[in-house]
Amino acid sequence: MNPAPISARVFRPLALGLLLLLLTAAPPLWAGPPRRYALESQERPVALLSAGRTTYLITEHSIYQRQGRQFVRRYQSPALIRCALATDTLLWLGTQEGLRQLPTATWQAQPLPAAETAAQAPITTLVQDAAGTIWVGAAGYGVFQLQHGHLLSQLSIPTINAGLVTADSSVWLATNLGLHRWQHQRWTRYNEEGVANHEIPDNIVEKLLPDNRGNVWVVMSSGISVFARPGAAEAGEEHLPTVRFIGRPGNDIYSVTYVPGQGHVFATAMGLLLLPAQPSGELAGLEPATTTDKIETPQLLHALTLAGAATAPGLLQMDAHRHLWVVQAGEVSEWSTKAFRKATQPEGNASFRRPVTAGLSAQ
Repeated sequence: MNPAPISARVFRPLALGLLLLLLTAAPPLWAGPPRRYALESQERPVALLSAGRTTYLITEHSIYQRQGRQFVRRYQSPALIRCALATDTLLWLGTQEGLRQLPTATWQAQPLPAAETAAQAPITTLVQDAAGTIWVGAAGYGVFQLQHGHLLSQLSIPTINAGLVTADSSVWLATNLGLHRWQHQRWTRYNEEGVANHEIPDNIVEKLLPDNRGNVWVVMSSGISVFARPGAAEAGEEHLPTVRFIGRPGNDIYSVTYVPGQGHVFATAMGLLLLPAQPSGELAGLEPATTTDKIETPQLLHALTLAGAATAPGLLQMDAHRHLWVVQAGEVSEWSTKAFRKATQPEGNASFRRPVTAGLSAQ
């Protein structure tokens, strides 16, 4: 028998080695029961952050680090934490008493120099743009870039409520003078007096909520508008999808995530609410902004019950492995999408087939 050619003898072991490498490098498929982690406090969640392979949970006064099958409290803040940002070796905390840097090697918080007066004010937003620059929103002062330990003013609007960065390198800022977007080295402002797709229902923007599909949900007292991810909006669209409320007027929305095979799930003061996926598109349940008080098409929204949840979740977040993290008072749980869909059952039918107030209602 003739021996195999040298190329075949080399290729087969190489291919087998690459296959084994891919199998060991890929995250295991997981569809079992949720992994549950107890917390030492009942504080409201602020953020769930990742830096490399490390996961941190930020609550109003505590920093937890995930270690194996538990979240270990590493730091307790005397001041209320309003926002946070994670880098490789440092956590930045925006507190009611100013900006703090928290090295993860020592867990000893450090303020910025006293000369940086804006850094001593309540910090309302912390984001890092695609270039690695940190943006800081300080109550009463405006928005700054952090450069070599100094704050450089970028936007002089006293009330900054929230901020986020999207995949297209835009920096979004919620203010009491509209929504501001920094992109391609210039500012774009969206406000109540805007035209075409620069118009939003209210000048006071309270929250900016990203979902895992790349959409930005802009929360205002007069409505909620959705900036679809780049490429998702219909060609020539002149108005943003907008509703007056989610659930009922005044319902506080904490976070939103898209669950494949289910739709958008909102964590709210009313509990979990589902906007089911539609064949015509993920945002098809929303209507373009309108000046009328009625929407004639049916609005589909369902209240969900999460099996095993003692309290309503305050934070939902999908990670890169499509694991859904649910944070509620005293507990974090990690779900596969399949298990989450199975564990969440609608509380009755919330489909309205009659004209309703411009909003998404649940019953």
